[in-house]
Amino acid sequence: MRVVSLERNSPYTTSFVNHFQVRAGNTLLATHLEGQRLTLDHGYPVRLIGPDRAGVLQTKWVTRIEVL
Repeated sequence: MRVVSLERNSPYTTSFVNHFQVRAGNTLLATHLEGQRLTLDHGYPVRLIGPDRAGVLQTKWVTRIEVL
């Protein structure tokens, strides 16, 4: 699965999620943090959160998900 961010001109515009991460029960697309809607700094409107991924790969500002 490929996750595409609104961020442009960055090596982190696109992030890939492997099939193990997709099936993990703790991989999610977050819209809220601690019951509050995400702020722009935290990735509003949607942020990818996945296990065993470096922080820079927890993609912010998700605009599109592509199933490969």
